[in-house]
This record gives sequence, C-alpha cells and structure tokens, in this order.
Amino acid sequence: MSAISECRTIGLQGDERSSDELDELVALARMIAFAKGAAEDIDLAGAMHCLGMALNEVLREIGDGPHDGLADVIATKGSICLN
Repeated sequence: MSAISECRTIGLQGDERSSDELDELVALARMIAFAKGAAEDIDLAGAMHCLGMALNEVLREIGDGPHDGLADVIATKGSICLN
C-alpha cells in the first residue's frame, strides 16, 4: 500500500468531491454527532440545537450515497430538529 492515497472523485449533487474530502466530511459528522450526544447527556438545549443544525448541514453536504462509518450518525438524524 502506498503512502499516498488514491484521489478519486465522487459526484454528489452536481459537485465533484474527492474521496478524501468525503472522508473528512464523514469524520466531521461523527464528531458533531458525538458532541450533540454529550450535550444531550447534560441537557444543554442550546448546544443540542446548534449542533443539530450543524450536523444537518454536514449531512446535506455529504449527500445520500452510501458512506462507510456513517450509519450510526444517520440513525441519530431522526432525533435532530430539522427546522
């Protein structure tokens, strides 16, 4: 395996994204979902709302395609306020 990752592009919503960019968006979504869960644990309503909006935007940027490591984040999407 090479130290340099293969840079392939993926078409999402008319945009071309490299697999590295998509991986970064997935990692960001996972971090936001974790922070939102932590905010829920200590009942920080304002933080939960802001993190929910941020997560919605990152998931919108990612698109609807299959993404490794994102199933648990998408499963929590139903608990996010979409308004």
